[in-house]
Amino acid sequence: MNNSALSILAGVDLAGSLPIFPEAPGNSLPTSLELGNFRKKHLLFNRIAYPGQIHVYHTECRAGERLRVQMLVPVLPMGGAVAPAFAVVAQSLPYSADVQKLPLDLPAGYSAVVAPPPAELVTPARDMLTRADYYPGPSIDTRTLVGGRCYIVVWSPHNHMGKYVLQTGYSWPWRWTYWAALPLFWWQIRRWFGLSRAAAYWAGAGLLLAGALIATAVNKRKPKATKSTEVVVGNE
Repeated sequence: MNNSALSILAGVDLAGSLPIFPEAPGNSLPTSLELGNFRKKHLLFNRIAYPGQIHVYHTECRAGERLRVQMLVPVLPMGGAVAPAFAVVAQSLPYSADVQKLPLDLPAGYSAVVAPPPAELVTPARDMLTRADYYPGPSIDTRTLVGGRCYIVVWSPHNHMGKYVLQTGYSWPWRWTYWAALPLFWWQIRRWFGLSRAAAYWAGAGLLLAGALIATAVNKRKPKATKSTEVVVGNE
């Protein structure tokens, strides 16, 4: 396979990708779970729950659209991660010799690019925002020649089970609503990784303490109200 279609990156920051925590999708193209578009960066957190389970996701693609997906293998404190294979499936992909590697049959006209499980996980990367560790896995970066429905298929050829992460897309979110929600994303991702969220409690307590100190200082600076004396002038 050419290097432009399948590669392994040194590391990927989780910040800048919208996290998604879906339920288990279907195991076939007709029962696949719908995702957002392939342009915006998303992080898909899910789990292969039993041996032989297949996860299939889909989205609508335009002709010539870039399709980028990367596997991230989480480092979990109690274990339970998996390094599955995954594939991008669409109509008339430039590289289509991997169809026979899929765990399911494709309709006529569809082709696939398959990223097998990594042979070795060497050095984990650490996300700057959440401080979560993960192994950067293989990525698929290709384009579909025609418009229509595109799919991502995830499975373990060795019937392993556990949690996995997929990063899709390539365009960073620029809306302020995403960046305003970073504390929520930090909380969700740390919880999914099974990491301590005590820092959030300390940060909240620190904010409350700072607010209380500021309120006290403001109240001390307010001038005290003076009582007015009423002078009564009697009639002579």
